[in-house]
Amino acid sequence: MVPPNTSRRLLKIQEVMQETGLGRTSIWRLVKDGKLVKVKIGSNTRITAESYNAWLKNLPRVVVA
Repeated sequence: MVPPNTSRRLLKIQEVMQETGLGRTSIWRLVKDGKLVKVKIGSNTRITAESYNAWLKNLPRVVVA
């Protein structure tokens, strides 16, 4: 998760892949489904840290009994 006190607002697709262990296709599916927000800067694509953190917060929690 991107720390709340960081000034970074955009993440590379590769960074999201490394952080989550998901593949490129899964990341793009999350973008298509509106769960992650992409931003184009020239030919570069970034994911907003805000949408990434919101997505992480909404993941189901696993309770170990």
